[in-house]
Amino acid sequence: MGSGGLEQTNALFRKNIVIQRRARKTNCCLVFFPLVICGLVGGLQIAIDRQIAKEKREHPIVVDCSCNNAVVSDNTTGGAVCSEECPLPRAPKWPPVLHIPFSYDGKSSCSAGAGVDPESCAARFLVTGTNQSFVSGVMDNMIPVQSASVNVSANDISALADFVLATRYYMGNKMFDAPGVSTFLQNTCTPDVTLSYAYIYGDETSIRDVNCTEGLMLWRDTPWLISDELYRGYYQGNSTNEISAAYDFLSSDQSKFNLVISYNSTNRFDLEDTGITIIQVPGQAPSLLQIPRLTNMASNAYLHLRGSGLKISLDFVKEMPRAAKSFDSFDISSIIGRLPYLWTMMLFFPVILTNLVYEKQNKLRIMMKMHGLGDLPYWTITYCYFILLSTLYVLSFMLFGVAFRLSFFRLNNYGLQFVFYFAYMNLQFSFAFLMATCFSNVRTAAVTGYFYIFGSGLIGEFFFKPYIEDIFLSGIYVILSL
Repeated sequence: MGSGGLEQTNALFRKNIVIQRRARKTNCCLVFFPLVICGLVGGLQIAIDRQIAKEKREHPIVVDCSCNNAVVSDNTTGGAVCSEECPLPRAPKWPPVLHIPFSYDGKSSCSAGAGVDPESCAARFLVTGTNQSFVSGVMDNMIPVQSASVNVSANDISALADFVLATRYYMGNKMFDAPGVSTFLQNTCTPDVTLSYAYIYGDETSIRDVNCTEGLMLWRDTPWLISDELYRGYYQGNSTNEISAAYDFLSSDQSKFNLVISYNSTNRFDLEDTGITIIQVPGQAPSLLQIPRLTNMASNAYLHLRGSGLKISLDFVKEMPRAAKSFDSFDISSIIGRLPYLWTMMLFFPVILTNLVYEKQNKLRIMMKMHGLGDLPYWTITYCYFILLSTLYVLSFMLFGVAFRLSFFRLNNYGLQFVFYFAYMNLQFSFAFLMATCFSNVRTAAVTGYFYIFGSGLIGEFFFKPYIEDIFLSGIYVILSL
């Protein structure tokens, strides 16, 4: 004989409470784990803050920030240089620089012959397109011709825009320091043509002299040939990564400009051009890949064909204005990363899974059906029960984090946090309902659930994360991670 909705709800809630009471030790650990995590991290943070405050009182440090008051003209190469403790409202300007590679082992395959200085090798660019006659005209104008030596003063950075400046080393991850310009490109180098330019670096004015390097625009009939040559010229390939970049002008002509640029992005976490570093070390910012000049070369060459004198002048690149960085605090939350928080949020998954498998193992679901409990009321009441428990769990986790002053919780909007946690908990419910169909033993389900927590957390943090954050591969790996 069937019973009413309230009676069914009451019976199911009482059944779930009895099951949870039998697993009281596990539930106690579940409740106290967020408290332990937040307590350890928060307690260590408080101890470090007190020690830093003590050192500051005993050994005060006075920082001179008068450097940010330096006055430079709008067309100045370089600018003020200040320590990170000082704000820098006006970042220095630097000429755009193109990265060109050289042989890793010192053995060159360029026209100079094997065993020569890699610095003397020409910078090679591969070019293709549908309209070869049009692309050939673009190729001839990609590198501006310089017929005489030039001296550029520190107050005329726009004069450097006519030179394709290049370096064989990576810049790092900021543009506050002077780029290591080592050469400038020409289609054909003349021995007596050099470039000398001045720049301001803080209180000093320095002069850099650079010589010419030949820039070769090499035509290839198809993009497949370019891809083959790029990968054969890659590090540890048949050559030694001597291709600077590749241009595919697709269907470009006088009326339209379509362009695909291929460049090496695998060294963005390696400041020395001596190996391939794809995976980011925690806390390491990627180096600048210096791509704008590649685009500017092609666009100016196209505009030159459209009309004499037309060009887009890329005068300089610069950082955003920088606020003062305080070294009086040490955020331990950023050091330990997100993994402990992720594990804490996932701990509710085995509770749901074992509860569902327990009903299956002891035939409780069949008994309830025999007493008239349908599928819709069962799953609705079960979902409401777990959503109530998970909400209390999440709220306690957030309260513990705020109470122990963890920046992970304090610096993010509480409402946004709760919405994110709520959505994540619903995903856990769905996955637990799915996985419950694969188990008939509670202990097996519990062990598998905890292995899933730690395994998925480690795989997500150290395997999927670098690829998801990669703008070129993010779409593929987001699908795989789901």
